[in-house]
Amino acid sequence: MKSSLKAIQVSLTVFFFSLFLQPLVSAQSSDERPSVGLVLSGGGALGMAHVGVIKVMEESGLRPDFITGVSMGSIVGGMYSIGYGADSLYKILKSMNWNAVLSNKIPENKIIFPEKKNFYNSIISLPLSFSKVKLPSGMINGQLIENSLSFYTWPAADINDFSKFPIPFMCVGTDLITGKKVDLKTGCLPDAMRASMAVPTLFTPIKIDTALLIDGGFLRNFAASEVREMGADIVIGSYVGAYRYTEEKLQSVSEIIKQLAFSMSIKDFEEEKKLADLVIMPEIKDLSATDFDNVDTIIQRGYKATLPYRDYFKKLADSLNKYSLQNPIENILDKQYYSFDRIEINGNNIYSDLQILDVLDIEPGQQTDKYLLSSRIELLYGKAWFEKVKYRIVPRNDSLILCIDCIERAKAMLYGSVYFDNTLGTGIVLRASLKNLLTLGSVIDLDSYLGEYFRGRTTFLQYIDRNQKVGLSAEFYTDNTLIPVLDLMGETGRVISRNFTAGLNINRRLGLNNFMNISADYENLNLLPDYVSEVNLKNISYKYFTATYDYRVNTLNSKYFPDRGMILNLSAGTSKLLSANIKTESEKTDFKNDSPGNFAFNMFFTLSGNFKHYFTSVDRWTLSISGDVLFISDCDSITGHNNFFLLGGTESVNRRSIPMIGFQTNEIPVKKLAGIGTELDMELFKDFHISIMANVFAAQEADRENGYSFLAGYGLGVGYMSIIGPLKAGMMLGQYNNEEEYFKKIKSYISLGFNF
Repeated sequence: MKSSLKAIQVSLTVFFFSLFLQPLVSAQSSDERPSVGLVLSGGGALGMAHVGVIKVMEESGLRPDFITGVSMGSIVGGMYSIGYGADSLYKILKSMNWNAVLSNKIPENKIIFPEKKNFYNSIISLPLSFSKVKLPSGMINGQLIENSLSFYTWPAADINDFSKFPIPFMCVGTDLITGKKVDLKTGCLPDAMRASMAVPTLFTPIKIDTALLIDGGFLRNFAASEVREMGADIVIGSYVGAYRYTEEKLQSVSEIIKQLAFSMSIKDFEEEKKLADLVIMPEIKDLSATDFDNVDTIIQRGYKATLPYRDYFKKLADSLNKYSLQNPIENILDKQYYSFDRIEINGNNIYSDLQILDVLDIEPGQQTDKYLLSSRIELLYGKAWFEKVKYRIVPRNDSLILCIDCIERAKAMLYGSVYFDNTLGTGIVLRASLKNLLTLGSVIDLDSYLGEYFRGRTTFLQYIDRNQKVGLSAEFYTDNTLIPVLDLMGETGRVISRNFTAGLNINRRLGLNNFMNISADYENLNLLPDYVSEVNLKNISYKYFTATYDYRVNTLNSKYFPDRGMILNLSAGTSKLLSANIKTESEKTDFKNDSPGNFAFNMFFTLSGNFKHYFTSVDRWTLSISGDVLFISDCDSITGHNNFFLLGGTESVNRRSIPMIGFQTNEIPVKKLAGIGTELDMELFKDFHISIMANVFAAQEADRENGYSFLAGYGLGVGYMSIIGPLKAGMMLGQYNNEEEYFKKIKSYISLGFNF
């Protein structure tokens, strides 16, 4: 019944539309061809239905002479106005990584190495000043969407008057300051489209001239008046915006808020649609305005809704062409290169023009294409100097100016999250990063995990070169870590490893994803029995001097659940025990080089390395392969030394931790090992993962003189990327040929949140 009524409604609309067309065309004077205007509303993802409408118009041979758009309609309309056809628009929308664009999630391999730990690794990320905490004006600053819009509108980048596009165009925004509608007819097309779609609290507002602009749909979501003012005689509209909810529908807070937010826009649409000769309203009420992955269905709904009008579009096109032929559309899409007369930098106070230009590496007069410029903007953003950085191409007099617009990051940033796993327990992660606070090029990082098994790291870094590739730093690190079983002075039980390290470093960044470091450290390492000791042992303490060279690579596209890239860590170091002591309830005995007791004071060497490589495969399957090696010289006993690493667990929990599936975290102290592992991960549906894991190791335990043990582990896990961080849980099985086993072979693990 409902479909029949819909068919009758469409037939009546077509009938009256066809009756109207003929007298309108014949009423024109002999030297004037009636013009057609196309009005495209906003509606979030539902605005992609406009492509289906345009597709039918193209098949009918009907091309608009003017276009207006709002929000998503401004993107579709703006792209169509510069020459992209319906098929091209479909390919662009289909290939767009909407999840990344709308989350503003830059791939991690685009972020500078020292900043990777801060990106997408917290629940809160707030800029700080000495007077207040500054809350962001929206969740998404538009870095990715603006870069994408600039990339696709490149052919029109040197045209700042939208009426001079192949099809004249304008879009609508709302001035947040005055509360008035703003017609966007000139300037930078990507800026205009971005302003028109800036939904408050979701996207940050964008400033153009004196206006602070948000989504135009709050005041006018269907710009029919504007297309009439541009000169359209016949107006065809496509509307996918909000409708008034009935009393029965208003059953939730979100529906009530939406009704209130768009009430003015809905009322305005009732008036604006009277100015249109035909308004096509695709059946999209059952679809979500946030479902940007549903490109095919949404466009098909627009196509299906417009299909009944195809014959009448053909008649209209034929009538107009008989009256006079429409001028061919100018092809500007083949424009590939620009040569700039000057480069201007705007918005920078902390970083100099010269620093930015060094990274940009584009000279005036150089032939530049969109691929080169987009990659350099990505490089600038990846250096973490800016909250947002973009480009505009501005024609000025007879010159072409490349403008780089920057919003610099605050000097101080606060990051926070919560974390839980069955090794560290529950804790709060707090980070602060302070840049250029003491001197230009200085960085102070304060990282902490507040819980029973605490961690803390403070780094004072001073860059000594203009591009901030080479730095000198002082670092202080502490941790309190559980070793589930360890032999100490003939007793076996749970032991707490409590450590403090202070060091000086020289480091150099090699590109975005490579990093090397030379450090000299003072280490105070302590072993504290977490059981009632029969010999009244309270603490064994070691003080070392250690020199280390580290080389690290991180090309992962995502910190959590990556599907491409590699992690590589190589380390070579030498250490010497400076002093040690054993503390019991009754006395404390000190040991030095001239009175070593059971401690070995000779210099020893540590070589270690690990890697994990992720291979993208089809149908959401990702295969990864990992490997670990470790060699420590002169490790004669645990009591005499603390130069051992700890094998076991799904994640590394401190500097001496080596993960291995199938075993408790830090379960097995080792001094030599080699192992390989593999993991097969499937993203069953968005952000939900299932993984199968396996690894094998040959290891020499720390208290073993010679020979190796064989260890194998297997695991099955699930994972979910939640708003408070990754959730990981599963079961694992460990096989160990050592005659003493302190834990069950089958174990479980769980973790939730962003970790230290």
